[in-house]
Amino acid sequence: MQIKLPRRTLIVGAAAVAVSSLAIASLPATAAAEPGISATEIVLGMQLPQTGAASPGYNKVDDAMRAYFDYVNSKGGVNGRKIRLEVKDDQYKAGLTITTASSLINNEKVFAMVGSIGTQTHISVIGDLNRRKIPDIFINSGYSGFYTDPKKYPYSFGGLGTYVVEAKILGKYIKENFADKKVGILYQTDDFGRNAIQGFKTAGVTFETGKTSAGFIAGTQGSVGLASQMSQLKANGVQVVIIASVASTTAVAVSTAAALGYKPDKWVVMSVGADATTFQTILGSKGVPAATSAALLTGIISASHAPAPGEDTDPYVVAFKKINDDFNKGPDKRWDNNILQGMNIAYQTTAALMGVGKDLTRAKLVAYLENNGSKISSGALVPLGYSKTTHEAFTGFWIGAYNASTVLTPITTPRVVYTTDSGTGPVTVSNYVRPAIAADALPKVG
Repeated sequence: MQIKLPRRTLIVGAAAVAVSSLAIASLPATAAAEPGISATEIVLGMQLPQTGAASPGYNKVDDAMRAYFDYVNSKGGVNGRKIRLEVKDDQYKAGLTITTASSLINNEKVFAMVGSIGTQTHISVIGDLNRRKIPDIFINSGYSGFYTDPKKYPYSFGGLGTYVVEAKILGKYIKENFADKKVGILYQTDDFGRNAIQGFKTAGVTFETGKTSAGFIAGTQGSVGLASQMSQLKANGVQVVIIASVASTTAVAVSTAAALGYKPDKWVVMSVGADATTFQTILGSKGVPAATSAALLTGIISASHAPAPGEDTDPYVVAFKKINDDFNKGPDKRWDNNILQGMNIAYQTTAALMGVGKDLTRAKLVAYLENNGSKISSGALVPLGYSKTTHEAFTGFWIGAYNASTVLTPITTPRVVYTTDSGTGPVTVSNYVRPAIAADALPKVG
């Protein structure tokens, strides 16, 4: 039986529906439109090689980031929201990176990507992330092509100094200290390697293909052993070998050279490939005693934008080590450069999220980084370079050499930090003074 309501009741009911619709329409856009944001949570996504040839060392970065976020959550989170980090293993394979990114976006509904590792892998997804207007922040790649033209990738921000900046600084040091030596390079034949070569060329250090320049496909170093590349450099009398590749390459290259009886006068390793723990762990898995691997590492030159993890009195190192000890639940929480980098990225991410405020949206996060990102403090000894005209991260490096205790120590006392750009600008001495870390190890934003 059909029940007929009085006309006045129908009018009131229709009015109620209209009012309800208006109320829904007037709700803040964040609540309805921003994935990964709720009243209690912020969901972030990350991709990195947790397994595969490029994974040693890098597979610790996410656990370090999560540890710092868990610490932040234990203090109440960011403006009342807890941070949850969702991580996918892309094995340093670009095809898999596309699949894992799709899962993070469509299944985990992440608010932003943070700290993803790898140049060639990230190339496969950076365009789509920007098309979708998903913040893509503190990327663990120094490829300058991601950052120097914000109009191309407006939502992407670096997490390392660019390979061009680092190579220019190392190149200047090489020119001044090894002018009488034949210099060569071992590099992975992708945008990482080519970016590094570009920086060295700008600094006046050039290489001859097939003689002083030896390339290989990223991810193959474990299987091919780099014997042909090391033999090429040896046969051409290269006395100073630069390595522009991922961390596992350094251990393979140095041990292979030793097996071939090749003893260059000096190894110079780009910072992302120069972690001491990774070096010793890989050689240890091959039966090389720790004392022997330490001896192989001693004297290797590298650069860093942050204090060395072995600087036990550095306030940021002290604070991050304590958080790592208390909150890191990863299978390998041994303190090293990978852990320090992960902690630092999480610290910076927390600072950015705090800076935006309670009304957190993707557009506001990007605007905050462009307008205020250069003011974000961190453990780094140089500032972030973020602005509306560049999304480059750290603007400089200091140069050090590994000592017998496997600690990267400055080649000069006091330490000199150099700064430059990803173009043809000069290398100069930085006058940046790093702000102190707060007693509670939480970032402070004004």
